Order: sequence, then structure tokens, then C-alpha cells
Amino acid sequence: MAWWKLHKRDKGDVPNGAMLASAALVSKDQVRTVVGARQEWQAEGWDFYRAVPELRAGVTWAANGCSRARLYIGRIDPDGSSEPVPVDAEGDDTTTPEQAAALLAPLEELAGGQLGQSEMLRRFSVLLDVPGESYLLGYDDPETRERRWLVCSPSEVTSAAGGSAIRVQLPESSTARVELPLEKCTLIRLWRPDAELAYRPDSPIQALRDPLRELQGLSAHVLATVESRLAGAGLMLLSDDVAPATPQQSDGPNPLHSNPVAAALLESMATPLKNRDSAAAIVPLLLTTPGSPKDKIEYETFATELDEQVLPLRESAIKRIATGLDMPPEVLTGLAESNHWNAWLSDETGIKLHLEPKLGLIADALTERYFRPAWEALGVPDPENWACWYDTSDLRQRPNRGPEAAEAHSRGVLSDAAYLRELGFSSEDMPDNAEQQRRLLLQLATTSPQLAPAALEALGVTLPDSARAAATDADPAPVESTRERAEPELPREGPPELPGVAASAAAGDWRISCLDMAVRRALERAGQWLLKHGGRSLYGQYRDVPLHQIHVRLGARQDQLDQMLTGAYQLLHDSVPGEPCLHRAVDHYVRALLLAREEHHRDYLARAIAQAGCDDRGAA
Repeated sequence: MAWWKLHKRDKGDVPNGAMLASAALVSKDQVRTVVGARQEWQAEGWDFYRAVPELRAGVTWAANGCSRARLYIGRIDPDGSSEPVPVDAEGDDTTTPEQAAALLAPLEELAGGQLGQSEMLRRFSVLLDVPGESYLLGYDDPETRERRWLVCSPSEVTSAAGGSAIRVQLPESSTARVELPLEKCTLIRLWRPDAELAYRPDSPIQALRDPLRELQGLSAHVLATVESRLAGAGLMLLSDDVAPATPQQSDGPNPLHSNPVAAALLESMATPLKNRDSAAAIVPLLLTTPGSPKDKIEYETFATELDEQVLPLRESAIKRIATGLDMPPEVLTGLAESNHWNAWLSDETGIKLHLEPKLGLIADALTERYFRPAWEALGVPDPENWACWYDTSDLRQRPNRGPEAAEAHSRGVLSDAAYLRELGFSSEDMPDNAEQQRRLLLQLATTSPQLAPAALEALGVTLPDSARAAATDADPAPVESTRERAEPELPREGPPELPGVAASAAAGDWRISCLDMAVRRALERAGQWLLKHGGRSLYGQYRDVPLHQIHVRLGARQDQLDQMLTGAYQLLHDSVPGEPCLHRAVDHYVRALLLAREEHHRDYLARAIAQAGCDDRGAA
């Protein structure tokens, strides 16, 4: 089924809360009154856009910025303190892979994907800044049989067939037009609402018509003054009694001029035109005249002198236009004493105060009039919890925050994806499970003599028997990180009574060191889940608490354990396959810690493994 059919709604099916003042699905009874109802200032706006380069530069700046934003689908933050969280295409704790696919399908179809959406956002921005309104048209192309989306200006859409259809000017050529019945297409009107009458479109050009006319008039005056200097070199009047210093006779068949003075003047002007190195280019022509020369020679020019006030007046008009446009004024006027710090601040202000409100209007309109009806038709549960939003990270030129990101990531308060983003990388650059397992084994082989033989075997390195025996006879010093040594000692009364945990433990077993990492990874996953679902403010409140200890502060309920531990043991299962006893024991131990709000200790883990009967390596 075509996507434009998925989000078609009858007027009675639209809830009252969904009626936006900036987007509407055009119905039959609105075609005659809305489509083609252009105002006079909109036609003037297009004339100014084509004739005034400063206006075109400002509109283009905003359009290019919007085109670099990326649309995505995300879950709305319930308390509104943060932007929607992007949906994971593979599914996550809140969505299944099937639901994620249904959520992303309309976005992948819209405008032909990410490349088409970039051009869509660019054209939306131009139309909102010039005529103040635009149309998003979706239909099945009768020639190619493919779904097609177009962003049209008000001049490209007119009513037809008595209001039951629309006639659209296609971008291919001036003669390419298509007539579409409203029941076979979707026409969404998106506009910048007027402050007084919201059904009318508005744009910055409506208030800038006088400054634009002023700038046009001043520019025309400057141009006419310049062209007046090209209307001839002027007029020179000579008295008859003026003669050259050395009179020459031109006896040829075609004398240059019968008057020797005029002939000398013409020759002095023609010579430097032919030869720039001639002395005539800088040495004046010598003429003699009786009495005062002021009464004998007079020069008249046709050029108009440039008014000294014209250029300052034109700069003032440009400043007025820069102030009135929806953009930072310094983009047109220039930023004095600019450096990389205040230039970054200007870019950040331009994005937040000028581009993001426009992108928000577009995203809100698409969410309400396209995505949510499509999600309902696709069977997505609770479509009101999801929205189309924008990402402007590619537009921002921030100072280097790599050191701060590295510190936050090492302390467990910054996710891997956010850390990569601050460094300029994407999630595709993250190591996969196999690479993470290989790095872990290399770390064990280089830092722990007791674990080195097993780690090297897992890496495919075969050790001689003598090297294996030497590693086995080494002192079993437990491998502890700096963070582990800084933890408080185990209380004398011991851990809380975990179900089925006895006191016999083999704390020095190399398996405990490996399983210790798996437990910490699972607790970190649970800590991330608790912070994510507890509100954005918790990130700042517990920024100094390691992720694997977050559960001690927040606690977890029995019904939350399955969600927060989804995928937490994938690396353990890949590293230690064929050990279901160990897998069950670790999971049982982690769940007991989460419910009891107790910190993890190696001794606790060793007791749990011993009680589970996993000391026998062949145990199933």
C-alpha cells in the first residue's frame, strides 16, 4: 500500500489536540479557499529574492543549514527535559526489532531516504522564508508506478476539477504537469503562521519590503552613476588660435584630421592605446596659445559624481535587512574581530535561535500529519509516544571536548556512542563482540601470569609444557584494578544471605577473575538502564558513582530485571561457551545483588559459584 494512503484520515478521525496552527491535511472543502490563494506580498518576495543578492544569501544560508540536519525517529521524553531518544534499528529494551522496523519504515520511504530528505529540508526552509508556506505532496506516479514525494511552492499547486482535484507543476520542465484527485494523493500544507491571523502565512520578507526597496534604489543609483562614466569621455572645446608646439603637416591621401591641433590630440590618445610602453601614456601633449590658456581650452564631462552618502546608506539598508531576516545578522554584515571562539558562539546561536525552531516546526508537522497516521496503520502501539525529530550535530563546530569526554567515559557517566560522537566517529566504528573478546584476552595474557595460558590458548597460541608449568606454579596474586582496591573491605558480618550461597569458595581460581568482569559488565548495563529510565537529572546527580554501583543507590525491582539485563551476558556466552552452570550462577548472583542493593565483591561471587556446583569444569 502506498504511504500516502497509510496516513490518509477523514476529518472526523483527527483528534482535537492534533490540530496544529502550522500544518494541515488539505481536504476537498479547503482546496478552493487555501490552494492558490496567494497574496501580493508573496509575489513581491519572490521578485526581491531574485533581485537582491543579500536577501538571497540570507535565505540560502538558512536553507543550507537545514539541509545538513538529519531526521530520525525517537521516543519522546516523558518529562520533556531532553530530546527524543533515537530508536535502535536492532531493537532495544523498549522496542522489539519488528516494532523498530515499523517505526523506521515511513522515514526510509519519505522523500527517497536520507539524500532526498536533505533536499526536502532545504526547499522547506526556502519556502518558509520567502512566501511563508509550502506543500508536501505524496502520490503514486502514474508513469513509473513508484511512490513520489514533492515539496511544492504555492505557485506550483492550483485547484482543478471544481475543487475535487489539484494541478501540480512538476520540476522536470515547464510543460510537465499532473492533475491528481484528492482521494488519490496526500497534500499537506505547512506554513509559518501569522501572529494575528494564524491561518495566513507569514515570512520575514513581509516586514522587509521597504528596506528591500530602499536597497534596490540605492544600488540602482550607484549602478547609474558608474554607467554614466561609460557614456563618453566628455567634450573638449579648443580655440582656433591654439597650435601644437611643433606643427606638423599631414600630406597623405587620408590625413588624420585637417586641423593640426585635433590631429595631434588624436595621435597622442591613440599611441598609448596601441603601445602601453610609449611615453605618450604619461607625458602630456604640449600646446601653445597666446595669452592665458584658460580662455582657449575647456573640458566638459558627462559623468555624474558619486554621492558620498550613498554607500553608507546602502550599508545601513543591508544591516536592516540582516536584522529582519531569520538568521544571525553578522552572517551578512560580517563579524568584526572574529576568532575561533566567538565564531563558534555565533554558529551555535544561529543554530539554536534560527535553524532549530524552523526544523522543529517541520518535524512537528511531519510527525502529526504523516508519521503517526502511518504508524497507526502499521499497528505500532502507542504512536503518540514517538516523534520525528532532527539532529544538528553535523552543524555544530564545538571546541575540542575530547579530554572531558574521555574522563566522563572512564568514570562510566558517558555512553560509548556519545564518546564516539564527541571524538568525531560513528557507532559503526565501535569494535564488535569478537574484537572486544580478543582485546580482553590480550589484556589478561599481558597482565596476569595465572590467566595467560588460558587466554593465549583462546587466542590460538599453543604454549610449551614448560611455560605452562611455570605459569601454574606462579604465586596466585589476584588481578584487581585500581578501582577494586579502592572499594571498602568486605564487612565482617559478610554479605547478605544469598539463596543457595555457601562459604566454601575458590577465590584464587582464574575463572573467578574472568567471571568478575562479566558481573561488572552486567551491573554496568543495569546501571545504564536505571539512569536512562530514571530521568535525565540522574546523570548529573550520580555522575561520580561508577556504573556498576548505581543499583546500590537506586535499587531495582523484580519485574525490571529481565529488561535491564537483556544482552548483558552476550560477551560471557561467547567467551565461555558450553558452560550453562556458570551462566546460570552468574545471572543468579547478579540478580541477587540488584534486588539486595549490595555491592559486588569477588568473595561473594566465588561463594556463589562454589555453591552452584560449578567447580567441576565438566558440570553442565
